[in-house]
Amino acid sequence: MDKHEKIAWAKRKLADMWRCDASAFDSEHNVYLETADTFFEIATFGHHAVMRGDPMMMAWCAERFGSTLARWILDGDNLYSLDTKLRSLGKKLAGEHMRYLRLCPETTATAPVGFTYKWYHKDTIGALYEHRTFDNALNFERDVIALAAWDGQGKIAAMAGADDYWGSMWQIGIDTLPEYRRLGLGVYLVKTLALAIEAGGNLPFYTTWGPNIASARVALGAGFLPVWMGYPSQDLPQSVKI
Repeated sequence: MDKHEKIAWAKRKLADMWRCDASAFDSEHNVYLETADTFFEIATFGHHAVMRGDPMMMAWCAERFGSTLARWILDGDNLYSLDTKLRSLGKKLAGEHMRYLRLCPETTATAPVGFTYKWYHKDTIGALYEHRTFDNALNFERDVIALAAWDGQGKIAAMAGADDYWGSMWQIGIDTLPEYRRLGLGVYLVKTLALAIEAGGNLPFYTTWGPNIASARVALGAGFLPVWMGYPSQDLPQSVKI
């Protein structure tokens, strides 16, 4: 697949999850979708915003933001006003989700020397669950594939894993122990895992957030580029509801 086909795949998958038409993500205007599936969520592929949620929340967003470009909704005073509105209703913005797709296949990644690399699949991945420190690489529930770098002393130095919560789109996560960082392990594991996922007919994607510069560098080094981003909402803890 070329980059346009990958982006179209992501839009179709997101539309399927949001129960809307994929054309919503290509609209020239902001889209407001009423649903009982979630109280609020916003996503953008770079220009307009698509929002879904409670009808009252959608009405407020349409009045407050109108045709405001997504990059201005998700910045400064507008982002603050959105979170403030949610908090008045017992909700809040959850973490920023910046989603990456592998759009630069020409990037190369060499395996750092001094490590043994081992694959894990559905029937063997459970053996990794005792390594709880690798909670970015694994979610300990629906992991389907992982690649681990073992040092010469019987310890996992780094691990990349993927889950299938999104069906045919598999999300990659990476963890590297502090003493083994800046050796190229993260880039190599993510790139190699992504190639294996694509070879199996699925689409790998990578998630991080803006301030996590180290994670973003791994994504870029492995040939991933940011494609869309957004915020879901979540309940406020009882102790801080206003």
